[in-house]
Amino acid sequence: MSLLHTAVGIFTISNPIGNLPIYLSFTDGNRRKDRAIARSSAVTFLVSLMLATWLGNDLLGFFGISRPAFQVAGGLIVVLIGLSMLRSEPSKVHHDPASIERDQDSAVKGIVPLGIPLLAGPGTLTVVIADPNAASMGGKLGISGVVLLLTVVVYVIFEAGEMLSSKISASALQVLTKIMGLLLTSIAVQMIFTGLRAGFPVLKALGISG
Repeated sequence: MSLLHTAVGIFTISNPIGNLPIYLSFTDGNRRKDRAIARSSAVTFLVSLMLATWLGNDLLGFFGISRPAFQVAGGLIVVLIGLSMLRSEPSKVHHDPASIERDQDSAVKGIVPLGIPLLAGPGTLTVVIADPNAASMGGKLGISGVVLLLTVVVYVIFEAGEMLSSKISASALQVLTKIMGLLLTSIAVQMIFTGLRAGFPVLKALGISG
């Protein structure tokens, strides 16, 4: 799986554009407070994915889980998220926005639920940990670069939230979500193929691509 696939997978599952309405519901027009929410959510996203990148292998080893097994299991989870996006349904893997406490402190809202689990949720962390690139030092550095770039993208999207929400109609957002869902499902299936080929070398010998 290339770093481009990794970037698309992370961006699609974290879905900062789709999470804009939730971000905007936390803002009150106070630019300093709004920036604090955007900043804390972006930093939480960055720290969570960096930890997954650099400690994911150790975590799998601690629990005695092989990378191929995690790739298959993680791919199945990501498939469910992608299919829910295709059907324009809220994913049961993600946090339910309706359960958010509206009286939470602004900084806390940027960490929970925006940073975790809406941006850096189970699906996003799975994509990072299951990425074959994470098995090598060079690959981890590459994923780290992708995460840094996407952190900037997340912050910019939230910073320009009001302008973007006025430009993107509900129907356009729905179409965009379906397209991202299709891409995500394809990446998840590729992840499953990669895990199966690594776990069952006979599949590679039979010429089953992945």
